[in-house]
Amino acid sequence: MEEQTVKIHGDIWKLADIQDDVAWCKEQTWTPSGYDKEGVHEHCSICWWTLGVSDDQDVGRGYVTDKNRWVCTECYDNFIKNT
Repeated sequence: MEEQTVKIHGDIWKLADIQDDVAWCKEQTWTPSGYDKEGVHEHCSICWWTLGVSDDQDVGRGYVTDKNRWVCTECYDNFIKNT
């Protein structure tokens, strides 16, 4: 049986490897936000994409929970937005 995959930021991911993180993220409340903490960064809770201060929308914007957990815009759009 062929494993299901998804492309995130140009990389191929096995769905089985991220399904627990996706399930957790679907249970959270997410707010769109620009990342504004100079000198530090966060990672997407699904794909580990780096989020930080940047004019590049892929890096500088994402979604955050009230506990400061982040997801990148691509993962939000692909896995959370319509759930």
